[in-house]
This record gives sequence, C-alpha cells and structure tokens, in this order.
Amino acid sequence: MLPFQIEYATLTTNENDLLFFMGFFFLGNFIIRIVINRYPLRIYRQEKQYIAVFEGHIPLWKRMLKFRRGDVVVMPPSSIVPWQDARYKINGNKVLLFNEYFRSPSELNNMLTS
Repeated sequence: MLPFQIEYATLTTNENDLLFFMGFFFLGNFIIRIVINRYPLRIYRQEKQYIAVFEGHIPLWKRMLKFRRGDVVVMPPSSIVPWQDARYKINGNKVLLFNEYFRSPSELNNMLTS
C-alpha cells in the first residue's frame, strides 16, 4: 500500500494501524485549528467601533474583523460543547467570547447592546 518500507513501533502492528493513527492525528489537529480560529486574540475599542484580531488561516498571519456595538449576537445552544454560553456571532462570523477575558463583564454587555 505504501511505496516505502515502515518499521513498526509498539503501537502499530501493521500499516493500517499507522494510517488510522495518522488520520485521527490530522483530524484532531484540524478540529483544534477551527476552535482556535474562532477565538479572538485581542479586541480593540474606540467609542462604538470595535476591531477583533484573530489568528489567520495560515499560521503567524492575523485577520481582523471590524464591527460596531450591537453587531454581536448571542448564538442559541445547539451542540454539546462546554462553552455554550460563550458562543456569539459577529457579522455572520462565529466567535468565542469569554467573560473572564474582559476587564469587566460589563464590557461584553456593552458590545451586545446597540
């Protein structure tokens, strides 16, 4: 199946086991990457204008999302993830905003009101 010879370790008994391990490793990394891309690294505020800085789709790149006060919408609970109360939507983009990372909880509430 593979074009080269593999010496098997103690976790793998044949090449199918190795392919399953590699497949689930890359799947797990892909899922972690999706979660990290939804979490803002920093949020800047100037009056009613906000800029959220996210990690880019390519490592070490940054992407910015500009929005105004009131553009942040709470997402309804729909899955079994433990951070249900931190899921929001900003201009159609799904983001994770935790109360603990703001100076005060009122700052998050100010973003929600128009």
